[in-house]
Amino acid sequence: MTTNTGRRAYVSFVDDNYFVGFVALLKSLHLTEPGTTADLVVLHDGLDPTNVARLRVLRPDVRFVRIDPAPYERYRKGDDANYLYTKAYYILDAFRLRDYDRVVTLDTDMIVTGPIEELFDHPAAFAAVPQLFDSDDGRKLNSGLLVFGREHMSDEFVARLDEIGESGRYELERHDQGVLTAALDGDYTPLDRIFNWVKRATRPGGAPPADARIIHYTGRFKPWTGGEQGYAQLESVWHRYAVSDAAFFCRFVEAARAHAAAGGTVHEELVAYCADQVTDLPAELVAGLQQEDLPVKALMQTAGELSAQGDFAAAVAVRRLVAAQLGRVDQGLRHAADLRAVGRYDDAMAVAGLAALDGDAADGRYFQGETAWVRGDVEAAAAYVDDALARQPVHAKARSLRRRLAWPSPDARVESTLTEGGLRLSHAAFYVDELGNFGDELLPVAVRESVAALRPVESWTGVHVHQVFDGEVVDRVNATDALLVGGGGLFLPDTMPNAHSGWQWNVPDESLRRLRVPLALTAVGYNLFDGQQIHGSRFAESLRQTVDTAALVGLRNHGSIDRVRSILPADLAEKVVYMPCPTTFLGLLDHGPAARVRRRTEAQAAPVVYLNIAYDRSSLRFKDDYPAFLAAIDTFVRAVRDTADVRVAAHTVGDEKVAHDLYAHHGTRIPVDAFFRMGVGRAVQAYADAAVVVGMRGHAGMIPFGVGTPIVSLVSHPKLRYFLEDVQHPEWGLDIREPDLAERLVELVSDVVGDQERYRAQVAAARETLRDGYDEALGKLLALL
Repeated sequence: MTTNTGRRAYVSFVDDNYFVGFVALLKSLHLTEPGTTADLVVLHDGLDPTNVARLRVLRPDVRFVRIDPAPYERYRKGDDANYLYTKAYYILDAFRLRDYDRVVTLDTDMIVTGPIEELFDHPAAFAAVPQLFDSDDGRKLNSGLLVFGREHMSDEFVARLDEIGESGRYELERHDQGVLTAALDGDYTPLDRIFNWVKRATRPGGAPPADARIIHYTGRFKPWTGGEQGYAQLESVWHRYAVSDAAFFCRFVEAARAHAAAGGTVHEELVAYCADQVTDLPAELVAGLQQEDLPVKALMQTAGELSAQGDFAAAVAVRRLVAAQLGRVDQGLRHAADLRAVGRYDDAMAVAGLAALDGDAADGRYFQGETAWVRGDVEAAAAYVDDALARQPVHAKARSLRRRLAWPSPDARVESTLTEGGLRLSHAAFYVDELGNFGDELLPVAVRESVAALRPVESWTGVHVHQVFDGEVVDRVNATDALLVGGGGLFLPDTMPNAHSGWQWNVPDESLRRLRVPLALTAVGYNLFDGQQIHGSRFAESLRQTVDTAALVGLRNHGSIDRVRSILPADLAEKVVYMPCPTTFLGLLDHGPAARVRRRTEAQAAPVVYLNIAYDRSSLRFKDDYPAFLAAIDTFVRAVRDTADVRVAAHTVGDEKVAHDLYAHHGTRIPVDAFFRMGVGRAVQAYADAAVVVGMRGHAGMIPFGVGTPIVSLVSHPKLRYFLEDVQHPEWGLDIREPDLAERLVELVSDVVGDQERYRAQVAAARETLRDGYDEALGKLLALL
């Protein structure tokens, strides 16, 4: 950032004890004079590095000038018990500056409350406000504010000051003020007191005059140390400007832009810099901070809320501003995760390392290991994970990651039908760990078997979508015949978020440009909840690049198609086609887990009704309605359990919660089948044997449907409604917030259990249609190979 061309500067002497006061002074100056282009010079005798960093954040072009204390040590002084015994003289170094035509000095216990830029144009060679008491008819000045030009920034004037200081021919208890008074001997131009309204000029209990330009909090008690009784109104003005850094940036940018719009001159580089500090903040937060400040604790809470909403850039921006203000970074792992989400991997590793030193040892090391894995550094990841397990051997996530790192390839656990001489394909997908989500475990299998049903496949090269799709991975993929991405709800910003794409596939644009083989998105879904949004422009930019590169863009439901097409330009929107999830016709494939399913018989003792409730992103699913929802589920279970075997189908460990809550809150016991532990074959068989599946997860509907089992969807996410609309049976879905949910659920499930033949026939007819649409879309890609 360049310095001003007018050779003007505001100058203050700042030390660590008065630093808080100077920060408030700086903010008041810029908020009151948003058009100033003057330099800011800080004289100091050795500031704490954190304070130096803070000032560089607030104004990056601040000029630091370290004073030489030697001349002032030779001055004769008064009471050496006074804190200002030597430091009070250091402002005199302003006269040793040689780079400016005009200088205005300001004490650090001042606040600027009105325009003062005009002082630079004052015609006097030297101007100041006379001392309030005992001014000797104006001969004695108050040195809190001084205005002078080059005539006094000279070796001659400095020598005069030093001679007076060393001789002691001045009021010793007035320090620098005494030296200047003696040196000028009344040869200065008095300024109106509004430019240096000292605290004692206001009677206790009173308010400063409305036209005051600068308030000077002289005396022993300062506003930032608790203030002084009787001066609450005066000190409230100081607190008005002692706002958070976040509020300062928001307010300054607004004020500077308004000043420029009115025809005023502004420090364009400074305004652009300050605007950049708040560019990632939500507009409503900026507007709020322009009106009312938030304390640091509230800002940190806001950062957490922004992170939970998926606005990671905003969360990082808030934490950055708070870190500068506090002089330390937030060492929490949530901060590290936000940094990783915006692509700042090195910073994320550093913050996680601090967390590991600050009590979260195992969690911090695990996070570092996972981040190293995301970047493709398996060796480093293993070292971090081993460290995490050494500190906490039962750390579940670390144990899971350690097993993943031992796999020979990301897709080592995926079984698929292979035929010698067939295609060699790459498959970028979400490959779950052991005991991961059952639906996500089955999905890659279904994709591969659906391809093998149309064309023989000799080999698959697995690529985990959450790892950076870098040049090395591109080279491996380019050695195969094509790259399939999907399926699943990959258009989702908050499952392992990244800055390269804004969705689950961590692919940089440059890697897309380097692809030399056909790219196909297979049965991908737009997976956002109602009210959830993707923040920033990266997703839209990546989506356009991906669709432009792809030979096939297949989305698994028409709702997703509509959402994605609305983001794309017209020419690219036409490339998006309907391609149902292959789990929805799993039972029609000749190979794979569904092909080994034993056909359902009617000899079961009681029809099985599976219940699946999802708890991830609970605030988005249930909002504040969970107690009412749980009560409805309890009513349903009690109503049908005499005629059916109601069981929980848990796709994840978290899905077991419904059984715990039903017993804890209603005394209702319900058995749990842990699908995530059963293995793909047994779990698919269990769904095939069921009479109906009541599911909240997308795959708790699509998988049983794919093996011919009727479904009832508990709609807490629009994708469930999208699927039912595609199979032309929206009546199979019930919104979880329906007031009569229990009664309608009992009625619908009872009807399905009682009329299996009709419902299974409807499922069978829809499955055939879905497979035809899928094969048609995939066939166009395979024809290219």
